[in-house]
Amino acid sequence: MSTSELEIGSRPGLTTVIDTIIAPKTAFDRLRVVPTWGWAFLIATVLGVIGTFLIGPAMVHVMETTVPAKLAASPQIAKLPPDQQQSMIAMQLKVSRVLLQLLPLFVPITLLVVGLIQGVVMTAANAIGRGDGSFKKYFALSINVAVVGYALGAVVIGAIVLLRGATSFDDQSAITGSLPSLGLLAPGLKGFAGGFLGGINVFYLWATALLALGMQRVGRLPAAVAWSTACLMLLLTAVTAGVGAALNK
Repeated sequence: MSTSELEIGSRPGLTTVIDTIIAPKTAFDRLRVVPTWGWAFLIATVLGVIGTFLIGPAMVHVMETTVPAKLAASPQIAKLPPDQQQSMIAMQLKVSRVLLQLLPLFVPITLLVVGLIQGVVMTAANAIGRGDGSFKKYFALSINVAVVGYALGAVVIGAIVLLRGATSFDDQSAITGSLPSLGLLAPGLKGFAGGFLGGINVFYLWATALLALGMQRVGRLPAAVAWSTACLMLLLTAVTAGVGAALNK
């Protein structure tokens, strides 16, 4: 599609966000010409904050039911007198509650950091695959795709928490694993393996396909390079989820 045939419109950023979901080829052809990401960032932030608020009660429940036992078993607290143990655990819980309340503030920071990392990775792939993209275009691609992979996923998890009730989740991986994922292949699996499989969910798979297509349209990368890069980023995301699950086990 040539530049003259492509409809840019008066609000290309908003149109691109919508087309990323319903007409990705058109969206990415537009990003190649006009690499906008402001509207995508705003929408992803709003949806991400909504999802975080909805997920919050389940996270608080998990914290209140699992953290005290973990803290009591730690050598630093176990050696204290009983009254000091309870005081220390109460203080740690209070700090954890404050941090959970601040989570919505980290949504825009997370979007920007992930966009930066993915932009760098795709720019490196661009050099390897001899594409004609740029960091600016790949960063815009990452933020627009985040509306799907990050924001919509967070809202759906939040809706699931709302429907099932916060008390039905017994650990952190149960919350993130509520989305259909490879975790369904091994129900009840905990630790790194459970987090890793749960990290390959339907929204991340959708985002991976969009990133692969986007790199081909935005930077004219060969399909093999684009898909390899997108799958590598999915793998890194799953590993991160696995490490997080292992630490919270």
